[in-house]
Amino acid sequence: MLLTAAVAGAGYLIYQNQKLIKQVGNQVNTSVPTNTSSLDDENTSPQPSINPSPQLLNLGITQNAIKTNINAQNYEGLISYMTSPTISVILQASECCGPQTQSEAISQLTYINEGLPLNFNQDSDIIKNLKAKNPELSQKYIGISIPKEHLVAFGINSENKIADIRLSVSWKLFSY
Repeated sequence: MLLTAAVAGAGYLIYQNQKLIKQVGNQVNTSVPTNTSSLDDENTSPQPSINPSPQLLNLGITQNAIKTNINAQNYEGLISYMTSPTISVILQASECCGPQTQSEAISQLTYINEGLPLNFNQDSDIIKNLKAKNPELSQKYIGISIPKEHLVAFGINSENKIADIRLSVSWKLFSY
């Protein structure tokens, strides 16, 4: 039974890895601008970029990207909003994880799948209470599961990039 579980887990990880490789390959292919205009054409507009421009990135944009991509289960959509080369990931009440690559952090986000969708209303009583009682959550952008109790908390740095992620199967682990 353990062998079956290990094989199934390995298969799932391989599947996710292949899916991520294909998506990253597609992003690389679509982000390479092609210039078919002549050199004399000075009124060309720049090609759209997949990554947000650092000048245009603000807290509201990052928070909206988090809320939208998490609830759509499009975790890869958050990569361009994460610090590089690593991001800190904490899986509450476990020994996991510490510094992770962006891809590793994305794979950890599947931990909250059963709790989707999440409420990111920072004015909700639960989120306000969690921030007030837990210094480690006070400056985080928090999402609470609507159908269950899952929690995800994003630390956003001064460059409006996601610097850390804290995941929990229950927000009640923080309500003491």
